[in-house]
Amino acid sequence: MSPSITKVDDENDQNATYEIYQNPRRSSNIPNEIIEIFEYLSTNSKIVFKSHQRKEPELLLNEKVKLAQDIYERNPQTFLLRFGTYLQEKHLQNFARLAVAQSDQELHHIVRDYQTKLKTREQDIKNRRYAALQKLIKEGEYFSEQEMMKRAPELYQELVGQYLSLAEIKERDSYDVRNTSFSGILIHTMECKELSEVLEKAKEQLENETETHDDFKIDDNTDGDQMDNFQVCQNQCDREDLSVPASYRQQWGNFDNESIACSSTRLPNMKKKTDSTFRNNGKSLNNLITAGERELLKQEFISLMHERFLTEQDEDFDYSTVDNNTQFDDLQQINQDKEDKYFAESDDDNNVDDVEAQTTDNEMFDITEDNARESEDELDIYMNHLSKHHSLQKQ
Repeated sequence: MSPSITKVDDENDQNATYEIYQNPRRSSNIPNEIIEIFEYLSTNSKIVFKSHQRKEPELLLNEKVKLAQDIYERNPQTFLLRFGTYLQEKHLQNFARLAVAQSDQELHHIVRDYQTKLKTREQDIKNRRYAALQKLIKEGEYFSEQEMMKRAPELYQELVGQYLSLAEIKERDSYDVRNTSFSGILIHTMECKELSEVLEKAKEQLENETETHDDFKIDDNTDGDQMDNFQVCQNQCDREDLSVPASYRQQWGNFDNESIACSSTRLPNMKKKTDSTFRNNGKSLNNLITAGERELLKQEFISLMHERFLTEQDEDFDYSTVDNNTQFDDLQQINQDKEDKYFAESDDDNNVDDVEAQTTDNEMFDITEDNARESEDELDIYMNHLSKHHSLQKQ
């Protein structure tokens, strides 16, 4: 069954024609949710919709949609068995709701089976990525500072790079050329140049954002030319205070939280200071953070890079090498889960056996007790009989 094609003459060129694919939404009564399944499948390069020769061109997306629709219209169960592995949870729910009759228990069972496999695979993928993360961390290269900096230069500059000294930057960018070929050195030089440009842009962007934020705070706390000298002085002092962390504001003879002195003798000098002067001071003062704070920011950067890897945000990484690789399965944990399941079932069986044994013991006790009672009854009868014997009667 081939796609429906309509030829339309162009008004400007009578010889020009266009082939228009008839959208299945218009040409059938199939629900939109099912059509969305066809369209979703058509974008999956792993699905073979139709066998073709080596020299034949690849099928277009609309052709794949049409082939999927044809299979569905012939037999929904065949469609599900062929494409169910590639469907997401929402697709399976819509298929069960719109394409499967309530009485068709077999097809509902197939849908539930795919849903179970999907949940299991999602958990397998999470576990495999975590195992791959631990392996890459142990190897060191992928999550080295240089490699992470290349993958997320803006984030690196914001959390780590802006707080490094020149000596630390030089050490970070050092390269061992002794065991490297000339081409390797050339590639490294080009990468460093390109990365430096990216880091410089990130630095400028961060500084611009800081300046904009400072300007907003200044404008919000001033009233143009209407401010008196005291207000000007106070604002200048506040800006200096805000620019310097509390741990660095202490002056000789002052308490820890005491503001910088602001007297009328400083007014002429303060008026001459421009905004750019304060911004330049702010740039250097921004780097005044403690070693502990620097380490916290660096650990935050590393944690974010780990999270990016686990959530499939590393664009240059081939996740199929992990998601479909059973070597990353934690066999020890899998075996432990199997053992736990086995012993849990054994405990259940033992509990059943204990209950049955207890029941049997109780029954045996009841039988023994009944027998004893019967024996006691017979003994009583016999003793009563003896007591009535004439030889035992008093004369």
